[in-house]
Order: sequence, then structure tokens, then C-alpha cells
Amino acid sequence: MTLSVAVIVDTGSEAVTREQAQGVAQEANKLLRQLTPFGLEITDFVEDKGGSTNDMASRFIASQAALPDGIVIFSFGDGNQAKLYGGYSYALDAPHDFRNSFVSPVAGGGQIYVAVVHFSHKYAACGYGGSETVQGTHSLDGECRNQPGTACVQQNGYSMCANAIGNLYMSTPTYFPASTIIHELLHPFAPGGDKDHYGTPECNARMGYPAGFFDLQESQYHNDLCPDIYQHFVDGYGH
Repeated sequence: MTLSVAVIVDTGSEAVTREQAQGVAQEANKLLRQLTPFGLEITDFVEDKGGSTNDMASRFIASQAALPDGIVIFSFGDGNQAKLYGGYSYALDAPHDFRNSFVSPVAGGGQIYVAVVHFSHKYAACGYGGSETVQGTHSLDGECRNQPGTACVQQNGYSMCANAIGNLYMSTPTYFPASTIIHELLHPFAPGGDKDHYGTPECNARMGYPAGFFDLQESQYHNDLCPDIYQHFVDGYGH
């Protein structure tokens, strides 16, 4: 049982090969199977350049006879939102005869879930100061959770915060984009929207955690979603 996704590469942002996309999807599959009975698989891979992410997704939907449950667009995003934050999501209306295998309690069953993901996003980047190239050996301009003076080290091919080395998001070169895929595809199953992120007062109350509770590793294990959101996803299967 899998969440089927099509991959669209926005070639106007950055190149992502089929092999790279398959690799990060395989990692996302493992992350989802840790938390649910379901996996994730790529059913289509296309390249597109032109217009908004909505335009690209809509063109893909119009061109297909059989549609997936979700679409992952590797892109900087509209207004560079994904490049800035790592990713974001939304849902699109599907043709009237389509019913998603996973019915969102928010969007219903006639939607296709879209995750816009910056494939090469630098999690815990250090020393860049908003530039594309390294400007220093210590954190700049609010980097490293706004801890000035944090040392930068090289890992996973870029300069990152030394105090983030042990984080799950740094455990493999593609863990962060894989986790972002899961986070964004499951966001439509979060009735509270951003309030259903891990560590929010609403999440802590539902989970029985103390006020102000936050565990970074648990947050990253749950892909920064409140743990109970995964049950919404599971409950939506086949409905």
C-alpha cells in the first residue's frame, strides 16, 4: 500500500535527475513507513519550465489518464518560497471522476496533494549570510537558530552549524528533502494547519505534553508534524 506521487522538475529552478528524484523518494518511503502502514512511490517523472507551480501541476493533471495521489514539484517555488523555507504545499481540484486513495479530513477526496520542495535546500546553513557562497566561518544574520558565533563545519557538501551535526535532518544528504516531502504531502491532513506542527501549544495539549515541551529529535522523526496527524492520514485511506 503506497501513496503514489508524480515528480515534476521545474527546470527553471535547478536540475534534478530521475535518479536523484528516485533516491530521495526511496528515503521518503522509509520515513513514511516508520510512522504508518503506507509507503511512497513515484509513478511519473516529468520536466517542465513555465509559469507557476500551479500551472505546472495543472498541465500534468490535464495530460494524464491515470492520476497519482500527490505531486512533488522540485522547484524554488513561487516567489522563491521553497528556496527560502525548504517547501510548502497545497491541494488542487482533480477531474470530477477522480477520488484520492487518501481522503483528507480537510480537502476531501477530490483533491491531489501538491508538495513544492527545494531539493538542494541547505538545512542549518552556516556562514552564508543570505548569499549563495560562504561568507564566514561562524553563523551570520540569524543562522543556527539565531545563535551568533556558532562555528560552521563542512557536512553533506555545504557549510552547516556545528551544533546541528547530530540532528536527524543531517543524518544523510537527502534526509531533509525526503522529510519535507512527507511533511508537505501530509499537511492537508492537518485540520489545524500550521497549528498542527510539532511543538505548537495545540499539539502539546492533544499529545498530553507539558506546556512549552519540544524535543528536536522527536520533531524531526515526525517530520515536524504533530504525531497525531499520521492517524488522520491512515484513517483517510480507502474512504
